[in-house]
Amino acid sequence: MVKCNKCGYENKEENNYCSNCGYPLKQTPQETKVQPQISTKTMVIGLLVFFLLIGIIWGAIWWWTFSSTPSLRKSTFHIVIESDTSWMGSIGGDGSSKSISGYGSATYDVTGYIVSAVIQKQTSYGYLTIKIVRDGKVVDSQTTSAPYGVVTVSASS
Repeated sequence: MVKCNKCGYENKEENNYCSNCGYPLKQTPQETKVQPQISTKTMVIGLLVFFLLIGIIWGAIWWWTFSSTPSLRKSTFHIVIESDTSWMGSIGGDGSSKSISGYGSATYDVTGYIVSAVIQKQTSYGYLTIKIVRDGKVVDSQTTSAPYGVVTVSASS
């Protein structure tokens, strides 16, 4: 026989509830859910791994973008001067320039994202042609035969 904890009535062993008052006879212990506590060490390690992964992903995207986009890489340009007279001017790339002068034809190598050349004939006769060549292709070309004419060319990678 099982005695009811509420009213004291003696119930049969197989009863789940008191026949007198309806109170549950066999109380199952309430399951208390224990939420796992995340330790500070685990949280710090998790955050470090998270930021490390973000850094690796960002670095991979940056590397892929800048290494696969031709316009974002420095290039070597050849500034080709063709002339039958004397000339002088300036060539440069990426903010640095140098003065040059000469007679006849000449070629200069310039490395950068953007290159330019400004050359002036020093005579009233002859011609002056300036070409910028990258990877074997002429990317800009200008010619003058005007007395003391000026030629300006520029290109970017």
